[in-house]
Amino acid sequence: MLRRAENIHGSAAGYAPKAPSATTCNRPLRNSGIPRTSPSPSSRPKPRGRRFVLDFDDGSSVVIWGGGLIGREPVALEGTNVDQIVRVNDDTLSVSRTHLEFGIDESGLWVRDCGSTNGSQIEARGRLTRIESQRPVAVPSGSTIHIGQRRAGVRTIAGRAVIGDVTIDWGAATDAGAVHDRNEDAYCAEPPVFMVADGVGGHSAGEVASRETVDALSMLAGRATVTREMVEDRLADARARIGRIEADEGLAPATTVSGVVVTHDAGVPSWLVVNIGDSRTYRLNSDGFRQITVDHSLVQELIDSGALAPSSEAAASIRNVLSRALLAKTEHPADFWLFPMTAYERILVCSDGLTKEVETHTIARILRAVPDPFEAANRLVQLAVDAGGRDNVTALVIDALH
Repeated sequence: MLRRAENIHGSAAGYAPKAPSATTCNRPLRNSGIPRTSPSPSSRPKPRGRRFVLDFDDGSSVVIWGGGLIGREPVALEGTNVDQIVRVNDDTLSVSRTHLEFGIDESGLWVRDCGSTNGSQIEARGRLTRIESQRPVAVPSGSTIHIGQRRAGVRTIAGRAVIGDVTIDWGAATDAGAVHDRNEDAYCAEPPVFMVADGVGGHSAGEVASRETVDALSMLAGRATVTREMVEDRLADARARIGRIEADEGLAPATTVSGVVVTHDAGVPSWLVVNIGDSRTYRLNSDGFRQITVDHSLVQELIDSGALAPSSEAAASIRNVLSRALLAKTEHPADFWLFPMTAYERILVCSDGLTKEVETHTIARILRAVPDPFEAANRLVQLAVDAGGRDNVTALVIDALH
């Protein structure tokens, strides 16, 4: 059995970003080295359209939308409108006062070097490209921006994609919660792949295991048709990646993973659902709101056998014991489901930090009441944090529009 320990976290052995919830657009990020200075919360317009997250190399993150400037002390030219100012702490002075301009349009995020002293570069798929001064360059999700000696990973948290004859909208939110400083959740929102991974507490480097898993699955991005065998191949790659993690002594790195891939089966738009562990995938449509995945946990096994009531104190005491997870030396099989997509239905993928804190009927009510997937994901995450936030929490909401 794999046991979670809610108040124990493995030490980091690599990339460990702390990702914000939507409300961080209107307040400084906790422990952030990137304080936000302008515009003020009272005057800042509500963000609309696509949003991206910059995960900086000091572990801080910031949500960006619209257009703005990045630097040590960025200053907009007189007469120009700037949605955001992102200040980057840099004791080495390698970052210029106004280093980069950014903007978001229909094709995604772009940046432009503002004649900075030390220049800017984009690292994508292992290739490093220098940004010429005053020339806008597209920045794909998953790439890294080099700003002087600082680094910022780029990922999307809301967007739209056309996959075959299906249009998909999505939004995501994640938060370390009210108790922990480190977020061991990670997610992939790279069409057609939408997955959430939750590093198993009490195991070393859980945040690295979850990130390696979503990185492995993101290799399926851009494909119109994805099969179960293709996902199984990516999960095998994730296990190999986890096996290469340099971790402290203790339990080996492990993670859960759950989510959907938008695919086609015999030409029919379909959801391919995958699950290992106790992160969950739900479906909301005209037939109602229901959980698709089955938790791989000791509690669930005892409930299924009739030996335990779901609401019993015993169930609460062993809720963190997993029967399956993704780890290097033990090959736990994933569960798969494949079913046709229906028009205007909604998928929720979440870590157990949401379902521990928010009742199922409340989750369903929010998903029915909030049409924008980004706002729905953020509302759910904020509810979990406000309810106690005893664990990291992630929500990924995917809408089928066809």
